[in-house]
Amino acid sequence: MLPEVGSVSPTTLTAAVGVVAAAGASAYAVAAALRHRRAEADDEDFVQLRDTIAGLESVALVVPENPSVDALAASIGLRELCKAWGVSARVFAEGDVTSDDAKAFCNLFNLSLNVADDPLDDYDGAVAVGGGGTVPSFANRPPVVAVVRHRPAAVDHPLVVAGNEAGATSTIVARFIERADRTPEQDVATALLYGIRAGTREFRRVRSREDFQAASFLQEFADQGTIDALRAPGMSGETFDVIGQAIGNRERRASFAVTNVGTVPAVSALEEAADTLLRLDGVSSAAAFGVHEDTVVTACRADDVRTSAMDVLTSAFDQTEALGGDADTATARVPLGLFSRVSSEQQGTLDELIDASTRKALFSAFEQA
Repeated sequence: MLPEVGSVSPTTLTAAVGVVAAAGASAYAVAAALRHRRAEADDEDFVQLRDTIAGLESVALVVPENPSVDALAASIGLRELCKAWGVSARVFAEGDVTSDDAKAFCNLFNLSLNVADDPLDDYDGAVAVGGGGTVPSFANRPPVVAVVRHRPAAVDHPLVVAGNEAGATSTIVARFIERADRTPEQDVATALLYGIRAGTREFRRVRSREDFQAASFLQEFADQGTIDALRAPGMSGETFDVIGQAIGNRERRASFAVTNVGTVPAVSALEEAADTLLRLDGVSSAAAFGVHEDTVVTACRADDVRTSAMDVLTSAFDQTEALGGDADTATARVPLGLFSRVSSEQQGTLDELIDASTRKALFSAFEQA
């Protein structure tokens, strides 16, 4: 039997209601203040970026080597903003585009990417879009005037637009288009909406309401048919074979998975393999490694917000020729050096050493992350 509760006087009840109401009002005030502070930060970033770019005649929008769909989409949105600000803009990539997803995206949106190691002297400034590694310098020809990326690593640059609460770089750009009070063209809205979906893994990796608000803004103007086509791109036979190797050679410890795919024809196949491992039940972080052009390449993915893919690879490999990406996706390259010249009789031993040492380094880094 429940114990009896004495009667409550109207005065006591009124006081209790007042306390609850005051607490609720206080919580609402705090939340409103935080929203206001974030809005002010967004406005400041927008104004700085607009004033910086609008002072130029032409700008090169540069995405990383083998860019993510999110980075490509964000560059299309920024190109639209540059046009609105009266600035000529073109999209470049630091290296080749090899990912099947990225190729399909470029084809559907007629996005032709020149490699940024071609002369960029004709442009007044460059904007680094996406990624999370070091910012390209281009020997200051042209100077990098801004960095727009999602959750960047530490970057020494006067103008870094970083949506720390956004799940994709496309979210930042979409909010800027809305802030500019512009109605996006259908192809721009479609690209950005798909960029948000790709960057947040179909909204499974959303960090705040920013992603939903940006997607809601774009939904009215986007072409859903194009998005459906992008969600099921074709896969090359080489990539299919690599994924098969990845599944067969996988090793799992707790929520971490690591696999060796041997020699790979393209880095994009490794990235597809790492993405595939993340689909295993209970796996929150994964890495796939293999040899490409006398270099051990490792693609790392982290779905768990407590784990940074960049930090994992930095911890696993003390010396890398190249390390790029962000907290969610990162890639490291370790040259084989003299080991690339071993005879065919010694190749098997070298493969075993690469397998054992790389697995050990990755699992150790995952456990420390």
